[in-house]
Amino acid sequence: MRLFGKQARGALAAAGLLLCGGAACGAGDPEADRWFMRHTEALWRPLAEQWAASKAAMTSPVENLTLPLDYYSSGRIRAVLRARKAQLLSDGLVFSEGVRVDMLTEDGQPDGRMTAEACLFDRKTKQGYCEGAVSMEKGGDRLKGRGMYFSFEQQFIKILAECEIRTHRMQMNFGRL
Repeated sequence: MRLFGKQARGALAAAGLLLCGGAACGAGDPEADRWFMRHTEALWRPLAEQWAASKAAMTSPVENLTLPLDYYSSGRIRAVLRARKAQLLSDGLVFSEGVRVDMLTEDGQPDGRMTAEACLFDRKTKQGYCEGAVSMEKGGDRLKGRGMYFSFEQQFIKILAECEIRTHRMQMNFGRL
């Protein structure tokens, strides 16, 4: 795509707003606010700080663990952890390796999948922190990268490095931003 003059400046300005958080274009728009909502390091740093100690505490792991992580208000399972190796730790923490989290609709149908090399999950706060390669697939969209913070309560995922996003939701006419 080639852009010239005013069209190029407009596209660059729009891209700049998107990269800088979209404050000017998202003010008051609930959909834009949802996309540009920032989750600071303060939210996931406590789990990241427990990573090394939790990994060291995995002295007698369970193999091939299946554990429900989240439920709908109806009591039906929303998310299930499947791990090659896992250790249930104190204070509701679960450290796992070879991770797959299957998400389900309220009627039990597959609704997405997250995979990670390793993950520390807090069952009380329903938050997780992953190191290594991670990926997420849901509704035809795919995210992958290295390191991730996620929250079931806030319905939020933050890829921490080397993020790649593949989505069908954005139209291909970027020149008309």
